[in-house]
Amino acid sequence: MEPITQQQNKSPALTKSKSRKNINHFTDVHGLPCIENIVRSVEETPEPISTNIIGKIPEWINGSFLRNGPGKFEIGNHKFNHWFDGMALLHQFKITNGSVTYKSRFLSSDSYKANNEKNRIVVSEFGTLTMPDPCQNFFQRFLSRFELPKSTDNANVSFVTYKG
Repeated sequence: MEPITQQQNKSPALTKSKSRKNINHFTDVHGLPCIENIVRSVEETPEPISTNIIGKIPEWINGSFLRNGPGKFEIGNHKFNHWFDGMALLHQFKITNGSVTYKSRFLSSDSYKANNEKNRIVVSEFGTLTMPDPCQNFFQRFLSRFELPKSTDNANVSFVTYKG
């Protein structure tokens, strides 16, 4: 019986674990082209744009149809790690007299403002924990690992009317 050399003993799992230098985020959708457009950052559309309607919208339907969801998946050079973590983008479809206009904007939440101000992810989300501030000294960065994450106000799942 021949002795097993180290080269022969390499299992695919062992080889894979050693090559973890290139960490993929959940928003990396290589091999999943069907959802690629869902987890891609978009620009807001603050000014109303008209839409093309196929068919006819009944005259009695008037009002606004509101939707929300994630719309920005990176801040500076940092990416969110989960599809649920993107910064909230609010969409409005305004229906008046059979025509529809569309506009969107990012929710001006405290999380959104803080992330943009620092140009990096500073507020933890569902699947993304923030990294310590690189400007802190070593001891402060170490202690920050034991702090509970601040709650987020990034409403990318649902919304309610609050104070008008």
